[in-house]
Amino acid sequence: MTRRSDVLIGMILATSAVGTALAQWPMGEQSGHGKKAQGAIVIRDGAAVYKESEGDEVVTTLDRGDAVAGVHREAIVWVYEFVEKDDRVQVIFPKEGKKKPISGWMDPDDLSTFTYDCGCEPECMPWSASFGQTRWNPCFQEARDEKLDRLRVLWAEQKNRDRR
Repeated sequence: MTRRSDVLIGMILATSAVGTALAQWPMGEQSGHGKKAQGAIVIRDGAAVYKESEGDEVVTTLDRGDAVAGVHREAIVWVYEFVEKDDRVQVIFPKEGKKKPISGWMDPDDLSTFTYDCGCEPECMPWSASFGQTRWNPCFQEARDEKLDRLRVLWAEQKNRDRR
């Protein structure tokens, strides 16, 4: 009998602990509150997007000026920031004509990162939730455009130096 009650008490404590842990890490309340997530601009033409963090299978390629968001999984939620694994970072991005975003792995040297505000969508999602085509949300677009403007200035300066 003692054994059965110990098991029951253990189960109750474990259930309470899970409820407490979930309460301390509120899902869906990441938006706003000054929280940030990460995106990046691709800085070279033909940058490979790999299927896995290791291996050579290429899903697609991206060109200079294209945008991606960082993504990785923490427990049961997606977090939109870059975390390196096997010398690559996991990325996600909308693709013209596709309803779902594409996910893959890239060489971090092919990316120039920026941060965007999480206030536009729940859980810091970089795209606008809709039933149609996936598109970047306004917060992501604003940060992307600012970064792209700065990079275009640098690329123009570099091009002018290369001409000399």
